[in-house]
Amino acid sequence: MTRTALGSIIASLAGFGAFAYPTVSQLGMTILRPGVQPGYVIFGAPDGNAYAIGVKGKVARKWPSPLPDTKLSYTRPLANGNLLAQVQPAKSGPGAVPASAESVIEMDQDGRVVWQYADKERHLHHDMERMANGHTMLVCSKDLNLPAISKQTLTDDCLIEVDAAGKIVWEWQTADHFDEFDFPSEVKAEIFNSYGLRPRPAGAAGPAKRFDWAHMNGASPIPESAGHADPRFKPGNFIVSYRYLNTLAVVDRDTKKIVWRSVNLTIGQHNPHFIPGGVPGTGHVLVFDNGLVDADTNPRHVSSRPNSRVLEINPVDMSIAWEYNAEKSNRPLWTFFSHYISGAQRQPNGNTLICEGANGRIFEVTPPGEIVWEYVNPFSNATGKIPNGTLFRAAKVPESWLKSAQRAAASLVGSPARHGDRWSRGFVKTA
Repeated sequence: MTRTALGSIIASLAGFGAFAYPTVSQLGMTILRPGVQPGYVIFGAPDGNAYAIGVKGKVARKWPSPLPDTKLSYTRPLANGNLLAQVQPAKSGPGAVPASAESVIEMDQDGRVVWQYADKERHLHHDMERMANGHTMLVCSKDLNLPAISKQTLTDDCLIEVDAAGKIVWEWQTADHFDEFDFPSEVKAEIFNSYGLRPRPAGAAGPAKRFDWAHMNGASPIPESAGHADPRFKPGNFIVSYRYLNTLAVVDRDTKKIVWRSVNLTIGQHNPHFIPGGVPGTGHVLVFDNGLVDADTNPRHVSSRPNSRVLEINPVDMSIAWEYNAEKSNRPLWTFFSHYISGAQRQPNGNTLICEGANGRIFEVTPPGEIVWEYVNPFSNATGKIPNGTLFRAAKVPESWLKSAQRAAASLVGSPARHGDRWSRGFVKTA
């Protein structure tokens, strides 16, 4: 499959020879080399369907939304053989970015809905994960007027834990912990004055624009298998990502206090999670470091860089245990860059699966950086002059996962995954 790019770029560099980017680029699988981790890659595409792709680039399964007049957005595999998916109205924007979810569903591999959650008080967005206790973690937000923080109405992010009956059993509201971020005075002033929120024209109709001040774009419970003795990283605590603040934070589930923070080590990051047991890097934090936050949404005024990287961070001493950027694959640094969305997942063989979301590119690299598998999403939206192949995130599951539908049908709705929802964080073999 092919698509026509907007143009060609030919650059001649004295002393370095010349390289060119063609006017036609390949879609589907582009690289397959020895050493790739077996399994299927699962993702929700901008065409409103979810897919399972084999290592040879073939579509093994395709799932449309089981609900009428809707489409699937971010979709992730569960360890019980089912799928957890965001559902959006069919007529909503064409992108795969989960800026909004009408509801979140769990469906089996035959497309039957076995669980659903919708919220009239909160705006569901970006991330969700099935927890080891069978509950579901959801990222959300509320509109709040908090004049001590900002003179503008805040879109303030929250994190909720919902049980199988749809009852909220735990909630965390960001603004309640504003002082725990230890913002410098100049950052507090930026937030108070609603940085980046341009004034509305005089006489403009419609509701006032809300101020999305922190932008939580990812969250994940720490798995028991992460194996930390440090109480800050005990199982059940949550690591969260605040894109606009260049901040990762760990929230203690019992005290609801922020007990760990990483500030400006990453820029506009996505998908932080603790690597579980059974894969190399257990107990470290894996995160996609995008490298860019718009100046209008960055109260810290940190300079962006025109390239992305994936970091494995030791949370105890903040050291970088492993890093991937394009130069690790003998390519120009700027050839790996997604300014938003994206994620990464450690594999049992030590490889790392990377979703370069803005470009719809999924690839797998060895620890030294060799690309052993690459796939470019061909399932773009059907409308618009420029095809949109963006992918929020992707995850690889074992080959046996697609054969587990019969086992999943016998499981309890919202039941605990046998190892927790490890496929958001790492790849495990099934018994």
